[in-house]
Amino acid sequence: MEQDKVRLSPDALGYKDRGKMKWIGLMLSDHAEALKEQKSVNHKVQVSPKSRQSSKVISTYLHQSYSNKKPLSIQLNIIKNGNYLSDINGFIVGFKNNSVFVKQRDESLTRIKLEDVRHIDWVDASEWFNKYTRQNKRL
Repeated sequence: MEQDKVRLSPDALGYKDRGKMKWIGLMLSDHAEALKEQKSVNHKVQVSPKSRQSSKVISTYLHQSYSNKKPLSIQLNIIKNGNYLSDINGFIVGFKNNSVFVKQRDESLTRIKLEDVRHIDWVDASEWFNKYTRQNKRL
């Protein structure tokens, strides 16, 4: 005589697995904590205002960055909590209407309105590349 094996799933017994939901909740709390830490670091940085450049000078920088894929540093004319925002570093990958698109070290794209640009400087390409490769090694 052969024994029949009865297998009951946890769902059949009324047990609802929340493992995935718990994991997602854990990831969300860790992510929120990391964002809070990053925000506090950003608020501590005091950025001094650079001289306001003419639209002609700004256009020249943007065109050269787009044509030659040269990295640049853009200071926006936006003040938050009494300080200018940190400079945006990257190179121009496109234009649309009155905006430019900057590709940053982390491969993210940032859209910047032309009227918000205060000052542009070149970033030393070797310095930019070294920071980029060090950042990727940590990942």
